[in-house]
Amino acid sequence: MTSHNRTPDTEPDTQPGTKGRAVWREITDFMRNDLSDGYYQPGQALPGESQLADFYRTSRPTVRKAIAQLAAEGLLTVSHGRGTFVRHRPDRRLITIEHGNGPRADLLSPAYDLRAAGWEPVSVPSDAAREGIEHLQPLTHSCGVEAAGILGVRSSHTVVYRFAFWQHTKTRARIYLDSNTLAEHVGTLEGQGIDRHFIPDAEPVDYYAHLADKHGPLNWTTTVHAEMPTGDTIEDLRMEPTGTPVLVIRRVMLSHDGRPLEFTEIFAPADRFEATSSHDHGSSNAAADYAVLSL
Repeated sequence: MTSHNRTPDTEPDTQPGTKGRAVWREITDFMRNDLSDGYYQPGQALPGESQLADFYRTSRPTVRKAIAQLAAEGLLTVSHGRGTFVRHRPDRRLITIEHGNGPRADLLSPAYDLRAAGWEPVSVPSDAAREGIEHLQPLTHSCGVEAAGILGVRSSHTVVYRFAFWQHTKTRARIYLDSNTLAEHVGTLEGQGIDRHFIPDAEPVDYYAHLADKHGPLNWTTTVHAEMPTGDTIEDLRMEPTGTPVLVIRRVMLSHDGRPLEFTEIFAPADRFEATSSHDHGSSNAAADYAVLSL
C-alpha cells in the first residue's frame, strides 16, 4: 500500500509536520490528499483501521478521528457493520441566474410547466407532518424574522407562503422551493385576531402578472449562499447524513421604487447543483446542456 502523499520515513505520531499541530490533523491531511489524488476511488472501501494505522504509522484512535473528520467533510461515508467508503461525487447541474429586469417565471405557479423543464413533483417524508397541506397551496401566516428582514417588514407581518419539492427526471436529485409574498399585495386582510381572514385579489396563477400590473415595472435581485441542512431537509432531499451543505438561491422581486414584494428560494444539495450566471453560460455554450433550472 503506497501513497504519494507520505514519505516512508515520516512518523506522524511523533514528528508532526507543523509544530504544535495535533497528530490527527496531520493524518487527516495525508488521507485527504490521497482521496483528492484518486488513490482511493469513489465507492471503494477503505482498509480497516488497523491497516490504516500501520500504513500512516499512527494509532487506531487517531485514524478513527481522521475518518470522522473526513466523513464530516463529506469525503467518506461510514456504514456501521460494513466499513468506510469513499463517497461518489456526482456531476453538478447548473441553476442559472438570469440578469436584467425582464420577466421571471413564477416557479410556484400552478401554471408553471415543470415537466417540460425536466422536473417532476415528489412527495417527501415530512409531508406526513403537514396533514391537509398540499404542495403549492397558498398559506397565510406571520412571517419569521429572516423573511421579515428580506421583505423589510415586522416579523408579525402576514405573508402568502407557497412551497414544493421537485425531483429532476434524469438525475433524480431533489430540490425544495418556497415563495413568500406580502399578503396585502395579492389580497385583503379583514378582521382582527382569530377572526382575521384573507380575501385574495388574484389567483396564484396570476400573482406575478398582478404584481407587475400594480407595482411594475419590476426589478430583481438574486443572492446565493450555503448553509448546513436542518430539520427534515436531509431526509426530504435524500442527502448524505453529514458533510453536505445546502445551496440557497434567493431571488427577490422589487417594485418600481425598490420595495420588496416577494421572494423565491431554492434549496439544493451543494454536491448536486451549483449556481451560474446567464452571462457566463449562454444557450450556445456547451455548459447549457447541464443547466436544469433558470431563476
